[in-house]
Amino acid sequence: MPWLTQWEREEVIFNLLRFSLIKFSNNRDLPLKNGGKTDIYINLRDARNYPEAIKYFSEVFANPLRRLKPDRFFEVPDAVSCFAGPISIQTGIPMVTARREAKSGRVAKAKVIGNPNFGEKVCIFDDVITNGASKLLPYHECVSMGLKLLPLIVLVDRQQGWQRDFRDLNINMDLWPGMTLHDIRKYLIDNGVMERCDKELEEKNPLIVALDGKSWEEVLPVIDQLRTTGCILKVNDLLFNKGIENLIPNLHVYGRVMADLKSHDIPSTVENITKHLLPNPPWGVTIHGSGGEEMIRAAVDTLKGTETKVLAVTVLTSINQETGEEIYRRIPISQVKVLAEIAMRAGAHGFVCSPEEVPMLRKKYPRKLIVTPGICSSEVGANDQKRIGTPADTLRKGSNYLVMGRQIFGAADPVQEVIRLFKEEIKVT
Repeated sequence: MPWLTQWEREEVIFNLLRFSLIKFSNNRDLPLKNGGKTDIYINLRDARNYPEAIKYFSEVFANPLRRLKPDRFFEVPDAVSCFAGPISIQTGIPMVTARREAKSGRVAKAKVIGNPNFGEKVCIFDDVITNGASKLLPYHECVSMGLKLLPLIVLVDRQQGWQRDFRDLNINMDLWPGMTLHDIRKYLIDNGVMERCDKELEEKNPLIVALDGKSWEEVLPVIDQLRTTGCILKVNDLLFNKGIENLIPNLHVYGRVMADLKSHDIPSTVENITKHLLPNPPWGVTIHGSGGEEMIRAAVDTLKGTETKVLAVTVLTSINQETGEEIYRRIPISQVKVLAEIAMRAGAHGFVCSPEEVPMLRKKYPRKLIVTPGICSSEVGANDQKRIGTPADTLRKGSNYLVMGRQIFGAADPVQEVIRLFKEEIKVT
């Protein structure tokens, strides 16, 4: 858990804005020390321009230090140097400074300023953590002096790979952040300080990125970079892991959300499930067409008045002709036709079907939405999907939206794969 409460995080972000200690750009052109680019940059160094900011953020950092009760705290120059003295005065905890390089030509040439004693409990604190490399020097200084390391304190965890770097660099230290970069991004977008995405581009983009089988930590670096492209984000198992009412508002920061619940139960149960979507209505929700007209209508009626599209799942793309005849006693396209008619009577906004049924449904229901999974480029394998199509061909047949997941997350660079799909196959500009 972060050491700042939800209310405290919002207050801290407000003050970061008030003192101009945040820079942001939807172009993701703000340079980071590690050579990457970002849309949000935290610049606590500039607190030096505002004595009031030094006072405020010193009080903020003093909070976790009081709770950890270290014998000393280490400051990492240069971002937090202006807070170290005031924090020491407020808390009564001695401070130690870890230099990057020992000073030459001085009586005291050590990298460490201060005199910690062997076995003391110490806490390193810094402004943010991106990767773990910048924490290597103070960590080794502490270890070499025989100090006991408490969790590293940072105001913001940028969630950009420090766990991996800590493992690679053999840094055996926990992290205790005040908040994450996601918290800041959500605040800025929810409060209209930043735009999630250009609305025109969002409406033009037909790509639904499936986040199936991934943890929040795995998908966040990808959807962070895809935020301004306007992709819809499809979630299934992650909803059950994180909870509908928790995950959807967090995903909304990065794009419209397709809640792939595939509900299939008695009407009252489906009504109860879809009620959980009302506090944060997603772009779309899936309901199995084979549940019948009354069940589908229960979802439609529950979500009436919201912008959520109820999408009837027809026949799964993993079902081939032989399996279709075994289950339904008819081939898949015939079953899709039956289920689409049921969904129409129930008031569904559209259908989920394979590429093979798109032409038939588009001709019969010209104004309904068609969402199509089973999409992969011609050179990519179909995996467990049987009725598949390519992006360009499926759009030509009349599909509105293409669901793609494994091809994107299986790529060496998922973001670059999406950009390639836009330029070469889907033609989004």
